[in-house]
Amino acid sequence: MAITIKKIAELANVSRGTVDRVIHNRGGVSEENKKRIEEIIKMYNYQSNRYAQDLVNSKKTFQVGVVINNIGNEFFDYVLEGLMHEAEKYSNINLIIRNFKGYEEEKQIEAIESIMKEEVHALIINPFNTERITQTLRKIKIPIVTMNNDIEIEKLAFVGCDYFNSGQLSGDIANIALPNGGSVAIVIGSYKIKGHVERIEGFKQVFKSQGHVVETFENQDDDEFSYQVTKEIISRGGFDLIYYAAAGISGGLRAIEDMKSDIKVITVDETKAVRKGLAEGRVLATITQQPYKQGSRSLQIVRDFLVYNSRPAKVRNFTNNKVHVQHLHFPVETKALCK
Repeated sequence: MAITIKKIAELANVSRGTVDRVIHNRGGVSEENKKRIEEIIKMYNYQSNRYAQDLVNSKKTFQVGVVINNIGNEFFDYVLEGLMHEAEKYSNINLIIRNFKGYEEEKQIEAIESIMKEEVHALIINPFNTERITQTLRKIKIPIVTMNNDIEIEKLAFVGCDYFNSGQLSGDIANIALPNGGSVAIVIGSYKIKGHVERIEGFKQVFKSQGHVVETFENQDDDEFSYQVTKEIISRGGFDLIYYAAAGISGGLRAIEDMKSDIKVITVDETKAVRKGLAEGRVLATITQQPYKQGSRSLQIVRDFLVYNSRPAKVRNFTNNKVHVQHLHFPVETKALCK
């Protein structure tokens, strides 16, 4: 009798989705589990090509809704790219995307309501932390994966950054940049995003301000708005460092350049503007969070559930925080794993 994916998963004590990832060499599996699965496959002479063909020929097509505010936001463009490239691997997954700009609650609710008219089988969303968004999502009866930002709802999984840890790493770098203490302006996208607030909390926990002010500003992840906010920060004076804890970094760096300021800068993400700033010595360091992987991993989790009824081993799935620092005008990478 031929062994099945389900039986391999039982023998290896893993999910069917994990077995599928090993068979199709998609990564995301520990070396220990991979070795155990491969030994079982070899022992039972499992014919993976037959399984792959069965999957390709499946008559069931799953529609996965995606709600994402990537317009004008390079970071979320990378997240969406990860989602779309992952979807291209599967013949039975169809993405339905509703994208928009900014953090207006009404726009996200409209996007959710629009996508739910399409009879989607699952939803992937970067949700805002508002009561209306939370209540809207709680009424949805299909599997939900929250991506990049998390809220308190029933969900299949969360995929994203450990924001508090990201803020702590930035605080450590600020301590090195300002050994005698100093005043820091923190620029976030929106207080509606829990992760942005958690970055502030993590930063403040470790930054030794020695009595100096840490003040926060919102820029709505918008480059033009960030440009104006940054000009205001520099014009007010008294700040030694700006920590951009969300998007809108390109606009901020442009304002610093236009005002010929030598204020120190720490950023998040790894956009073109940030990489250029590191190379030119205008950015001390950046903490990235693997946006492409956030997108691809979110869809992997959804597909495993829809196809195999397989849930991830844990609800909260963190990507790695990676630190890129300025060194001889070139970025050097170290890795700080999320907790």
